Amino acid sequence: MPKALAQAALRTPKKVVKRASRHRGPVIAAIDLGSNSFHLAIATIENGEPVLVDKLREMLRFGSGLDRTRHIRPMAAKAALACLKRFAQRLALWQPGLVRAVGTNTLRQAVGAEGFLRKAEARLGVPVEVVSGVEEARLIYRGVSPGIAPGTRALVVDIGGGSTELIVGIDGHAEVLESVTLGCVTLTDQLFAGHLLTAARFDQAVAFARDRLMPVRDRLVAAHWQHAAGSSGTVRAVDAVSRELGLASGGLTAAVLAGLKDRVLAERHVDRLVLPGLATERAPVFAAGLAVLMALFEVLGITTLEVAKGALREGILRDLADRLSGSDVRSEAIMRLAARWPDPYGARVSGCVAALFEATAGPWGLSSEEGRLLEWAVQLHACGMAVNEQRYEHHSAYIVSHAELAGFAPREQALLAALIVRHRGRWTQPAVNALRKSFGESAVRLAVLARLAIALLRLEGSLGAGRQRVPWRVEARAHALEISAARPSGAVRAALVRELGPECADMQKGPIHLALRA
Repeated sequence: MPKALAQAALRTPKKVVKRASRHRGPVIAAIDLGSNSFHLAIATIENGEPVLVDKLREMLRFGSGLDRTRHIRPMAAKAALACLKRFAQRLALWQPGLVRAVGTNTLRQAVGAEGFLRKAEARLGVPVEVVSGVEEARLIYRGVSPGIAPGTRALVVDIGGGSTELIVGIDGHAEVLESVTLGCVTLTDQLFAGHLLTAARFDQAVAFARDRLMPVRDRLVAAHWQHAAGSSGTVRAVDAVSRELGLASGGLTAAVLAGLKDRVLAERHVDRLVLPGLATERAPVFAAGLAVLMALFEVLGITTLEVAKGALREGILRDLADRLSGSDVRSEAIMRLAARWPDPYGARVSGCVAALFEATAGPWGLSSEEGRLLEWAVQLHACGMAVNEQRYEHHSAYIVSHAELAGFAPREQALLAALIVRHRGRWTQPAVNALRKSFGESAVRLAVLARLAIALLRLEGSLGAGRQRVPWRVEARAHALEISAARPSGAVRAALVRELGPECADMQKGPIHLALRA
């Protein structure tokens, strides 16, 4: 057994080690760096669906780790990185093929978080993407929606440590996605920490939460949802305590919450709450979570809230399972964006990119995931023409980098924009160095392929070869690419020289030597 696996096995319960050694089929993992808790969820794929086989959770209250200038305090960073090291040991045991790690509101709010994110990536071995509030909401709904009855337009509520996500959807399709910077950790720090738990202070917290929620009220109410479901630890904790106290037997109602409020106020100290069914680690943020929940009932007119199965991490797992099955939400996002802008090459893009990628992937060490990014960049390279044909590549890159593209990590979106902006213009050493510094050596190779794909698409169009076999062939070596005419007619030779001659001249001194045999 390799040393890393042996160390992981020593720190893991024997039943988990045994389960990991026996597993068959693909393994995926989701990591949620929340403002209250960090979660690791590991799943195998059975019949296209993720099946949870292992999980870890540590309640760090990371949202309290920001100082007054919103920088991450050293002690908070140390605790978080130690947790991620433990997550990495468990990942080493299962060796998942796909891992997605997301940071939520605290990392969205943190100033200068880049250093922490680099260390987090080093601990985990995978990048941590700081997702937008809308993407967080989409993933939450993705995790919750399988438990909602078909044909039901439902409101999904998720009260996290630093933000509250609100989604309305039906049959797995999210129609309204909202994220409000309001959570049980941040509200505790603002209004409860160090204070007695009085009725006046609790009412102040409810009023504060109500004010934060009002800007999204009209859009959510107008969605005409029929059923309300709550995910996350806050809702589950409120439900568990309510049941233990005999206040609730079904879903949560305003009357149940009011009765629970009275019981909480009787405790008088936020950080010393002792209630049946309430975990000690959640007690300090329980009152704030209850205040947010009561505000939601008031603002949105909720009558009954059912506890939902699933949450953000389950949504991540479902997205990863879809990627393995070929049904990727990112492809849908690209298609929706592409439909709004001019598309000069249409279905020809896939064939051209596939031919180039097939020839180069092996010698250049490119992954299938990078091949998808290449195709998407070529597909969207001309969307900026709808803004202005002059320097359209810059407009295209701006549109792609600022669009809300479901499922995309910020780094993936930034790489798409970088490939688009570099698909034309001079191929200079500073441009190559900037790509390499930001995205690595493979990004340089993808940019070369994007330039060639678009040039060859123009060539095919000029020859009227759009519906025929492409009139070129390509051979790749580690640092070289040779293109030649498949049908060596005079017209093909002239077109190759016209389209690719300048590229060959530009790339003579670059990391990839481009040769043309026309």
